[in-house]
Amino acid sequence: MINESRLVQTFLELVAIDSPVGHEEAMGAELMARFAALDGQVVRDEHGNVIARWPNGQGDWLMLSAHMDTAGADVGIKPRIRDGVIYSDGATILGGDDKSGVAIILETIRSLQEQGLAHPPLEAVISVSEEVGLHGARLLDKSKLRARRGYVLDAGGPIGTIVNSAPSQDALRVTVFGKKAHAGSEPERGVNAIRIASEAIAAMPLGRIDFETTANIGVIEGGTATNIVPDEVRIRGEARSRNNDKLAAQTVAMVAAFQDAAERHGGRVEMKLQRSYNAYKLAEDAPVIAAAMAAARKLGFEPILHASGGGADANIFAEAGIQCAVISTGMAEVHTPQEHIAIADMVNSARWLAELIARG
Repeated sequence: MINESRLVQTFLELVAIDSPVGHEEAMGAELMARFAALDGQVVRDEHGNVIARWPNGQGDWLMLSAHMDTAGADVGIKPRIRDGVIYSDGATILGGDDKSGVAIILETIRSLQEQGLAHPPLEAVISVSEEVGLHGARLLDKSKLRARRGYVLDAGGPIGTIVNSAPSQDALRVTVFGKKAHAGSEPERGVNAIRIASEAIAAMPLGRIDFETTANIGVIEGGTATNIVPDEVRIRGEARSRNNDKLAAQTVAMVAAFQDAAERHGGRVEMKLQRSYNAYKLAEDAPVIAAAMAAARKLGFEPILHASGGGADANIFAEAGIQCAVISTGMAEVHTPQEHIAIADMVNSARWLAELIARG
């Protein structure tokens, strides 16, 4: 039986621990202590990922995964409960992405132990830096993981939502070089790097490209003063698609836009492209998907298979031969000050996870 008040208290305590990307030390230490208190065999790798194991069980190992970092730079999160829903105070994100998943894993394991229920050997994997290209999971030594299947608690939507497909992502880091000049006395001698970047960004396809492809320019930095023609601009962007041919075409279009604009104005560009993660797709009859659907139906939830526009650690695990379904915790409007999660949804997600564990 999932203890609602304890689950809520765990969640409130976790979101109060600051853990924006790159600053997960305190959160990692807290998780090590909590998993140890549940008699887990706990390790923390050199990258900060926390892995806990409970080897006593029957059958094959089962992974339970979430991530400890939160998006952006928000700290000092102050959760508030109104009408059965948990919000922040409106000044920051809530951090339900993905501390709801972490809290659900902790409560579910504790509940199973209290009831003395049979379960397979369990392996909890809580990653760092998920929000910046699944960085922690990429660095994790997957060869040391025992499980070959599992569930990642890192999706929104109604309880019963199962992500069975997610895109590849290409990350772009671009530096545009122009030429400095005094903006008032001799601007014609300069090459404006900001203008080059602006024309390139305006020319490229961005936003929703089609039903499975998106692109975005998210960061632009450059210039030193209004009276100096800027000679350098740094840009970060991305492209995603569940179709790798479409992703390649989108990335080429973004690169070409920068090159064309630089050539027109006598500037130059340097670009670094990196495949952050690769797409995966699990069929409806894949064991983890079939089990998630059956468990949802048993509890009275309608299974909803969802093709996501975002990546999750499941993408990285899939590359390593570990099949994972991503399931909903009920989080909503993540990465915004309006982020919230209904207590009933968190409880039902934990019930769903407990049913999946009981099925082995």
